[in-house]
Amino acid sequence: MAEPKAKYDRQLRIWGEHGQAALEKATICLLNCGPTGSETLKNLVLGGVGSITVIDGSKVEPGDLGNNFMVDESCVGQSKAKCVCTFLQELNDAVKAKFIEEYPEALIGSNPSFFSQFTIVVATQLAEDSMIKLDKICREANVLLIFARSYGLTGFVRISVKTGTCSD
Repeated sequence: MAEPKAKYDRQLRIWGEHGQAALEKATICLLNCGPTGSETLKNLVLGGVGSITVIDGSKVEPGDLGNNFMVDESCVGQSKAKCVCTFLQELNDAVKAKFIEEYPEALIGSNPSFFSQFTIVVATQLAEDSMIKLDKICREANVLLIFARSYGLTGFVRISVKTGTCSD
């Protein structure tokens, strides 16, 4: 394995050792591992994030092959969370990666305290009522929440954090 300073040389020049240390301590939860969420995690994994947890209850379908680079034909019919997590782990074996085969909406309703263990929750393609519930959960737990939804070549990103909680 490459020396961390050599492996992450480019990003160390951008945000320094303090920023890289913060990234390496971060624990990220991804809800729904479609193309938007998978690509987001890919960039964090390549950057050396500490750990990721991928949550998705769906199976890989043939339509996923054309828009999600983290799955291939061998994944069709298998857990999307497992396939994406496996691919991401291969990109950087220093990152701790795990997956949960559950629909995010169900987890939000049944186990809201689950999200308090993360530094950041990235929620993609969630319905509005689930977004509202998750926003309240993450604010109460002081967890940074990023919503992303894509519609073809357009979409939105919303960052939600409790006011006055950002630190340097």
